[in-house]
Amino acid sequence: MAGPPAGEPRERTYETPVARRVGSWLVWWVLMMSLWVMLDDSIDTDELLAGAGVAALAALFAEMVSYQAATRFRMRIEWLVPALRLPGEVVRDTMVVYRALWRRLARGEQPPSAFVELPVPFGDDSPEGVTRRALLVGGTSVAPNTFVLGIDQDADVMVVHRLVAKEGRT
Repeated sequence: MAGPPAGEPRERTYETPVARRVGSWLVWWVLMMSLWVMLDDSIDTDELLAGAGVAALAALFAEMVSYQAATRFRMRIEWLVPALRLPGEVVRDTMVVYRALWRRLARGEQPPSAFVELPVPFGDDSPEGVTRRALLVGGTSVAPNTFVLGIDQDADVMVVHRLVAKEGRT
């Protein structure tokens, strides 16, 4: 059995310090408030106050769920630096996919797709290692031309599918 039967609480092998739970809540609040501002597209005071309240509730629920599920999320700030490249990669890959779509519709050319192995250290099974791999898979799969199929622990490679394989690109 992988976990406790339904309805029974998980055994918590550690007790999370209150400061860490408050920090986690604050990170969730910032993320939820950012999402609110992006979706609402308004900086009126009443809209921001409503968003702050909704973000606070969402952050509270997210923190409660992760605490009750006994999950540990450990992240390093330097893992977010590669995320700065994501907007450019999304724009570039969107143009690549649309060019391939145009060539397919106009000339009937099938784009060359490929499975590619990218060297990536698998790491350990600590909360930091799991978080790093989740961010790596999610961040790599954001651009529309690349989709991560998985990370091979034995070979230390990430297997991705490229809808349009370009020569000279790894």
